[in-house]
This record gives sequence, structure tokens and C-alpha cells, in this order.
Amino acid sequence: MDQTLKIKLSKDAHGKLIEMLKQTDEYTSVRFMYVSGCCKSAKVDIYLDNFKTGDIKNNIDDLPILYDETLLDSIMELTIAYSDSRFWVKTVSTKDSKRNCPKSNSASCSGCSGNCGSH
Repeated sequence: MDQTLKIKLSKDAHGKLIEMLKQTDEYTSVRFMYVSGCCKSAKVDIYLDNFKTGDIKNNIDDLPILYDETLLDSIMELTIAYSDSRFWVKTVSTKDSKRNCPKSNSASCSGCSGNCGSH
């Protein structure tokens, strides 16, 4: 693996994710999952989950996180904040994922089929 995922997590987001994990015995970690989106912005879903074979496991302080190679191939930086009762996610795509997108230099996402970032 040549690259690593940089994750920035606000104090409020960290606290809320820890709180959510403490409320369940069913899940052990927080998963970040890549969702193919428009060319200008990759989407990442956040949910509670357990380790699966092939996962990359990491910790942010006492918060166990999981993600897979698909996220790592598409995203190089992930910033997560929590306010107004929801998580706000900002992503920085890898150069490789942008290269596969015909509208990556476009000012808008009009005409994007929603899967231009997938491989």
C-alpha cells in the first residue's frame, strides 16, 4: 500500500461516534465506506460495523475505525465534523480517481451519471 488515508475528526464528531458505539454491543467499530458520486465530490458513508477480512483497521485515539481498499484508492483525505445533529463529511479525492472522471475539470456536475469515479 503506497498511500495512507488522512483522517481529520472534530472533537464533537469523535465524541458522538464514541457515544454511538457505547450504546450498542452489536458493533465494535465505525466504518467509513466510499460511495461513488459525482465527479466533483466523492461521498463517504459512516456507519457502525464489525471487522471483516480485508478491512484496514485503524484507531483515532480510542475510536476504532474500519475502511477498505476502495476508500483508500479513491480518497486521500477525509474531514468529519458534527453539528446540527448530523455528520458533515469533506473528502479530497486521489489523483487517480479524478483522472478516471471525464468531468473532473468541469465547474459543475451537470451530466454526471453518478458513477464516473468508479473503476
